[in-house]
Amino acid sequence: MEGLENIAFKYARKRGMPYYFYDDEQKIIEFKKIQNSKFKDGIVDGEVLQLFHGIGLAWSYFPHHWEAQVMKMKRPIDVFNDDELLLKALKSRIKWGGKVGEDGFMTDANLRKAIRTASGVQAVSNFRPVAAASIYYKYAGDGVVWDMSCGYGGRLFGALACGKVKKYIGTDPCEKTFNGLLKIKNDFKHIDVDIELHQLGSENFIPSEPVDLCFTSPPYFNTEEYSQEETQSFKKYPTQDSWLNGFLRTTISNCHQALKDDGLLMLNIANVKKYQELEQDALLVASQEGFRLHDTIKLRLSSMKGGFKYEPIYIFKKEKI
Repeated sequence: MEGLENIAFKYARKRGMPYYFYDDEQKIIEFKKIQNSKFKDGIVDGEVLQLFHGIGLAWSYFPHHWEAQVMKMKRPIDVFNDDELLLKALKSRIKWGGKVGEDGFMTDANLRKAIRTASGVQAVSNFRPVAAASIYYKYAGDGVVWDMSCGYGGRLFGALACGKVKKYIGTDPCEKTFNGLLKIKNDFKHIDVDIELHQLGSENFIPSEPVDLCFTSPPYFNTEEYSQEETQSFKKYPTQDSWLNGFLRTTISNCHQALKDDGLLMLNIANVKKYQELEQDALLVASQEGFRLHDTIKLRLSSMKGGFKYEPIYIFKKEKI
């Protein structure tokens, strides 16, 4: 009898890369899941809870995320394109509980998980839309926000869903990512949020109007390589010192200029293997650029070892300089 992993392998090759896809009706259904989630109560005792509503919807606009490089790990697309690696990944997924449908084939969800969790693979991350909605709901002030490093749409969907954001200003230099953001803007133009997007790095942009909240999760130096375009910050600033001062410091300075006097800067940034002092350097630069640390909340994330891990979200208040 043919093994389940071989059946799943044949399905995968027939199916092709299991990109997320939603038709127009499904997009509305998935978006309403964000709106109807418990985002208003999504920050408890200083912890941003982890809820997954809408994450697939966000991913669906950025199929190129499967090709992004994280450190020197294998990319998900590398596993899918290699017969031996794919078969091994499917076998492992089935062994550890991957569900098999009535016809003997794996679901797309399990195929994606098999690829993402294969040995030696690291996929890029996305900010959970419900977590973003929780943060905007609590901290958006009068509703004009700047997302300095938009990424894969998680914060944009949170802004659209939370009911507190009047205008979302977003910057991202990656062409494919920018095109995905434009598609979200067009598909959800019926939502009463003004969306202003710029294909620029945040070090090269200052909003033309006063902003209530600057909130993002910037690149963690060169940990995740979203593309190989020369506009990427790790390309423009290839050393820690040049990146810290050329990209992060300039971005924070631009935020200080853009924010209202009572505005907030929120940064989700964490130490990583390639930059183990990133948190303390970010705190120092923010202080030097005219911000006072007001509070720190924790972002709950899944851990590969089981349970949860946490990253800080630093909340700064603008001080006059």
